[in-house]
Amino acid sequence: MPSTARVQKLSIIPLDGSMDVETAAKTVFAGCTAHLNVNFHRFRETGDAMALMQMRIGMRRMRVALQIFRAVIPKGVRSTFNRECRYFGDLLGEARNMDVFLNGVLRPDTEKPAFRKVSRELLRAGEATRAREYDLITHEIAGGHFEHFAKSFDKWLASDWSDKLGRSGRALLREPIAPFALKVIEEGNIELLNRGADVGALSVGELHDLRKYVKRSRYHLRFFASLFREDKIAEGFALLIPMQDYLGLINDVKEGIVILGRLSASIRSDCFAETLRFNAHVYADASDHAAENYAAFLALWRRYETYTLGADDLLPRS
Repeated sequence: MPSTARVQKLSIIPLDGSMDVETAAKTVFAGCTAHLNVNFHRFRETGDAMALMQMRIGMRRMRVALQIFRAVIPKGVRSTFNRECRYFGDLLGEARNMDVFLNGVLRPDTEKPAFRKVSRELLRAGEATRAREYDLITHEIAGGHFEHFAKSFDKWLASDWSDKLGRSGRALLREPIAPFALKVIEEGNIELLNRGADVGALSVGELHDLRKYVKRSRYHLRFFASLFREDKIAEGFALLIPMQDYLGLINDVKEGIVILGRLSASIRSDCFAETLRFNAHVYADASDHAAENYAAFLALWRRYETYTLGADDLLPRS
C-alpha cells in the first residue's frame, strides 16, 4: 500500500435488485474489508487517530454484516470473525474514550485560571494513560494480528460458500436480495422500537445499548441503500444519524465522568481539594449537556416511530 493512503469512510455499496443474496453479501463484505484495510495502512504508516477511529467503526459494521448474513455463513466461521471484530473494537474503544475525554472534558478548561493547575495535572495523567493505550493498539494492529485476521477473512470471502452450507443455506444464496433486505430492515426496526418502547425508564447504560440498535438500523440502511429510493433512505438517515450522535454524546458524558473519577484518585494530595472543585464544575456542565442531548434525542425518536420503508420504496431492477 503506498504511503499516500488517506483516512477513508465506507464507500457506497453498489448493490442491484438483480443480485442474489450471495453476490450482495460478498459485495457488502468486500466494501467493509476495503474500508478497514485502507485505514489500517494509514494508521500503521502515520499513527493517525482518525484512521484508528474509522477502523473501530469498520469493525462494528463488519459485525453487523456478519449478523445480517448469518444464515449463509457457517456458525464456526461467523463466531471466529465476530470474536476478532469484537476484540479489535474493544481494544480501539478504550483509546477513543480517552481521546474524547481529553479533548472534550479537559481541554476547554485547561486555561481557566480557577482550574489551571488541577486540569493540567489531570491532562498529563490522561495523556500518559492514552499513550499506553496507543502503544498496546500499535503492538496488536501493526504487529501482525490485524493482517492475519484480514487475510483469513479475504480467503473465506473468495471461497465457495455453498461447500459448507446445508440445503436451506444453499437455497438462500440464490434468493433475490431485495426481499432479503426488506426483511432485515423490518426486523431490525421492530427490535429497535421494542428496545425503546419505554425509553424514559431506561438507565444510562440501557440507553447506550439502545444506541447500538440505532446504529445497527443505520448500518442496515447503509448496506442496502442502493436498492431503495434515495429520498426514503435520506429520511431514515436524517433520523438515525443524529439519534446515534445524541445518545453517543450522553454516553461520552458518562464515560468522561468515570475517567475523571479514576484520574482524580491518582492526583497529588496537595491538588485534591482543587480537584474536587474541578469535578463539581465538570458535573454541572455535564448535567446541562446531558439534558440537552436527551431532549433532542427524544424529539427524533418520536418521529422515527412513524418511519417506514417497504416494497413500494424499492428501485426497479436493472
